Amino acid sequence: MRGMIRHDRAVAGFRDDDRGVSAIEFALILPVMLALLFGVTEFGRAIDHYRKVTLLARAVADLTAQGDTQATMASATMTDILASAKLVLTPYPNSAARIVVSVLGVTIDGAGQQPRVCSSYATDNGTARAVGTATDLKVPEGFQLAGMRYVLAEVGVPYPAMFGSNVMRLVGGASNQFTFKASVPWPVRGGQTYKTTYNEVVLPNGKACA
Repeated sequence: MRGMIRHDRAVAGFRDDDRGVSAIEFALILPVMLALLFGVTEFGRAIDHYRKVTLLARAVADLTAQGDTQATMASATMTDILASAKLVLTPYPNSAARIVVSVLGVTIDGAGQQPRVCSSYATDNGTARAVGTATDLKVPEGFQLAGMRYVLAEVGVPYPAMFGSNVMRLVGGASNQFTFKASVPWPVRGGQTYKTTYNEVVLPNGKACA
C-alpha cells in the first residue's frame, strides 16, 4: 500500500513539474528568435549598403557632369573621379564596384524617346556602352528636350551577406551575394557647347554627339 502511495506521489510530482516542458519550448523557440534577430540585422545592413550604392551613383554622375578643363576629359581625371566616388561606400568594400558612366544626347522632343550614347567610360570590371542609340533606355522626364545632353551613371556592387549566406545562396543564386544596382541621370554642369545649345561633357577616348 505504501509503495503504491509513493508511486502515485512520484507520478503526480512528475506531472506537475513543468520545468522540462519549459526547456523543450525554449529549445524550439530559440532558433526562431535567433533567425529573426539575424534577419533584422542583415536587412538593416543591406538597406544601408543599397543607400550607399545609390549615393555612389549620384557622386559619379555629379562629378562627371562638371566636366574637365579640356575639350575631352582626361583619363586621369576620370580615374580620380571614380576612385573618389568609391569612398562613399565606406565602410563596405569598394574594389568590386562596377561603374559605367555615359553621356547621352536627346535628338528630338517627346516622351518615350530612346537617347543616343555619345561617349562612355567604365571601370576595368565593367563594359562601356557602345556609341549609338541606347535601345534599353528611355529619356527621363526633365531631359526630354531636343539637343539636351545628360550624364548617366550605372553602378553595380555585390553585397556579401554577414549572417544569411545560405539564404542568400537560395535567393540570389550559386554564391552568397546579391548585386545592388543604381542608375542615376544627371544634367551636365560643365563641358562645352558642340552641335547644340546645351553643354556636353566628352568622356576619355570619346567624341561629341554627332
